[in-house]
Amino acid sequence: MVKLGMNSENNPGRGQNTLRLAACSDLRKSILTGLREHKKPLSELRNELDVSSTTAIHALRELEKDNLVFQDEARNYALTQTGEVIALKLSDFVDAIEVLKKHEDFWLTHDLRGIPSHLLDKIGWLSSSILIADAPTDIFKSHTTFLQVLETANEVKGIYPFFHLEYLERIEELVKGKRIDVELIVTNEVLDNIVGVVETEEAFKKFLREPNFALFAIDENIKIALTLTDCVFYLGLFADNGIYDYNRALIGDDKKALSWGRELHEHYRQLSKVVDLWT
Repeated sequence: MVKLGMNSENNPGRGQNTLRLAACSDLRKSILTGLREHKKPLSELRNELDVSSTTAIHALRELEKDNLVFQDEARNYALTQTGEVIALKLSDFVDAIEVLKKHEDFWLTHDLRGIPSHLLDKIGWLSSSILIADAPTDIFKSHTTFLQVLETANEVKGIYPFFHLEYLERIEELVKGKRIDVELIVTNEVLDNIVGVVETEEAFKKFLREPNFALFAIDENIKIALTLTDCVFYLGLFADNGIYDYNRALIGDDKKALSWGRELHEHYRQLSKVVDLWT
């Protein structure tokens, strides 16, 4: 049984009270997020939270009073429908803080305008991603990682605001050699570079005609780069000085990061046009 949290009083201050109740206590926050998994008896909650029964009951009663939690007939605690929504948003907020603070310098020193607002709202989906950065002892770490991502791919969706011949050659190998599906979105400037290569390299003409390769061009000056395979998400950004940062990137392989990447690619695909160099 799931209950809808209701209160007949029209109190405009209740929203602020609920915010303080849910977000300003680690214990109450943990209860709400913990109950998203499933309903739980007091003993399970107490053990998970490592608190006494008295402490847990006090927090639960506060949440019950605000119609976020209820106790069912079997005396298990569960979230009301209102509590479900608040717990979901609370988890998103916590994840967003985690990813922004974990890679704080990366976010502070890069241009985020390439990330559409609806995906900034879901930035917490990248909380499990790690930062790949070049180091004095490995100055090609991010470059090597990128190539490894391509080598292990069974499909590739990319957004590229820059032209790199070696990357294009690797993509050609995937399309003609492994016969995997590849879908790229490029800027008009990058498209011009590709056309220049096609005019001098006959092999590239055949590559661009392959049925498992699709090329899209966008009029925007994109400030983001994405490589998305069937199992890896790889995100690059431009530095604040307007130059693409080849030395650092976020990489992840969990479902949320992959979903975030698919939404990003789809966003830019909707703004792009299919390229056919022979029409």
